[in-house]
Amino acid sequence: MTVSITRTADATTIDWERGDDPQGYLVQAIDTGRLEAALTALGLSDYADIAAMDEYERAEALRGTAALVAELTRRVRSMTVACREGGMTWGTLASAVTGDPEARSTARSTYEAGLRQLGTPPVRMTTYKWTADRITTADGDPLPGSMTGSVTSVTKEAARLSIESQLRKKGWTLGTLTLTPVLWTED
Repeated sequence: MTVSITRTADATTIDWERGDDPQGYLVQAIDTGRLEAALTALGLSDYADIAAMDEYERAEALRGTAALVAELTRRVRSMTVACREGGMTWGTLASAVTGDPEARSTARSTYEAGLRQLGTPPVRMTTYKWTADRITTADGDPLPGSMTGSVTSVTKEAARLSIESQLRKKGWTLGTLTLTPVLWTED
């Protein structure tokens, strides 16, 4: 998506191409006043500002903001499922969703809500013990011995992607990986 926002001292412009909004959600958020309502609500400094608004304006700001939040919540859930299925670890996902890598239960709840929203049946999570051999550093030097650990994932491929991602973050390249399922849960 190529939505861009340009801000100057006098004005702010939001630009996108028709192809960036194939279902018309951006246009709808603007035409219905939801975006304007949410931005108005965001600009209010405290409760006194909200209370000072005309009753009709306050209700419109609330209605538009709530509608936009509901749509964005659906998007967050879908993106959470896509990120997790793409191999993102629970800690990284928690950090992306909440800003706190320790908030894994919130990430799991968002993921599960996303699965329900997408109509995906409950997913069986599998815990795998893994052993990685022939790992090389960014300089091409081999690391001595094997690395081991465990990972819980929806699929074996997602588990593999998660481990590879963790190693890439360290600048390492995986040689071989053995995954052995050890525990089934209904998470």
